[in-house]
Amino acid sequence: MRILITAGGTREYIDPVRFISNASSGKMGYALARAALKAGHKVTLITALTSQKPPGAAKLVNVETAAQMFEAVKKHFSRCDCLIMAAAVADYTPVRPAGTKIKKTGKSMTIKLKPTTDILKWAGKHKKVKSKKVKSKRQIVVGFALEDKAIRVRAQKKLKDKNLDMIVANSPAAIGADKSNIQIKIPNSSWVKIQNATKAAIAKKIICLTEKLHLTTFK
Repeated sequence: MRILITAGGTREYIDPVRFISNASSGKMGYALARAALKAGHKVTLITALTSQKPPGAAKLVNVETAAQMFEAVKKHFSRCDCLIMAAAVADYTPVRPAGTKIKKTGKSMTIKLKPTTDILKWAGKHKKVKSKKVKSKRQIVVGFALEDKAIRVRAQKKLKDKNLDMIVANSPAAIGADKSNIQIKIPNSSWVKIQNATKAAIAKKIICLTEKLHLTTFK
């Protein structure tokens, strides 16, 4: 397969030196890229800034902001068989970033935010579902759901609302950790639970499941 993977946490700039971001390390996305390459797939890795070392065989696309990540996904999406959105994309971005560094005044300051584009929802809406020759799914879209409560309920809602083929649910404890607990759901299948596993092992399982989805797609 040609697999498109996103990784890392985006930066939404307030001014040229300050930004809103999150604690994503990029470990999961990079582990997925390595697992996909090891399984023989072609990988394009769209990555926000991270300290992770990129796999040499992957095509690397560097971005910083949610808007840049969206543009990169749009550019490469039509040529992929599977998109795995492992990046922690900001939900909001400043309405009017300052062009110069904001000076300290000692007074309170309010920053107005606006929603960013929901990249995962866009992909679920625009994935190729049918062709003239083969009436079957042509692209697989995998999303992640990081939830601090009602994990399965919220993840399953995301799976349905965003028209995904797979959702990987985890908790905030997974951020930056080498090992984590995850739960995976594919429509019309039971939950798959993986506990205290390395991100390399989790990535291998996710790639294996996408391979199975890809095979059933073309039966």
